[in-house]
Amino acid sequence: MQTVSILTTAQIQEVIHQIDGLSAHWEQRHLHLPFYTLGAASYLDSSKALNARYYQKANHLNPILEHHFAWLYALVIPAIHQVTGRRCQLAEDQALPGFHIFLAHPQFLQPVASKHVDLQHTTLNWQQLLKRSTLSFTLALELPRSGGGLNTWPVSQEVLLTDRFWSTKLGSTDIEDEPTFIQYKPGDMVIHSGELLHQIAPLNELEASDRRITLQGHGVLSHENTYLLYW
Repeated sequence: MQTVSILTTAQIQEVIHQIDGLSAHWEQRHLHLPFYTLGAASYLDSSKALNARYYQKANHLNPILEHHFAWLYALVIPAIHQVTGRRCQLAEDQALPGFHIFLAHPQFLQPVASKHVDLQHTTLNWQQLLKRSTLSFTLALELPRSGGGLNTWPVSQEVLLTDRFWSTKLGSTDIEDEPTFIQYKPGDMVIHSGELLHQIAPLNELEASDRRITLQGHGVLSHENTYLLYW
């Protein structure tokens, strides 16, 4: 888990202004809660059984994201290279990194987000041969007054996939260990492997004007030792 600062206050304000200007393209992802995405998200739009919806949305939204946020991706890519030491590029055949947008709601004081590891790349169609190494990143842009961050648990993907884990823990939602909390800061990007169990942390307090807006993405290492970035 590493953090790198990549945006100035002025740049943060510019991204937020652009996201707000694209509100017609926000997609509400919960029937009752004000949780939106801007961009196609593999964990929501794709599955091993069917990923046509993901690619349809990516084909529609990628040109919009690229037009408005090419400058932002141009800052994200070298930052990930700096942390990983690997070449990085946007995956040409997948959805571009996109945005989570949470507006104020009392339910977000509770842990409504799932505990998970990031296996999104396994549901997608890849032209390149891939290695096992993955990463996930979150760039905080706007946070609630009380802050925001990520809960993590010291449980690896390998352990989660074993029969012994499921028979003793009854699944990831029943883990009782106290999480490690990773505090987000606007303008800073948190990068991790995606293989540790993690969860969007609930709010500590709520104000009516609160918003939680982040850039989200993942990477998978190709046989050319290049991280291909997508969402």
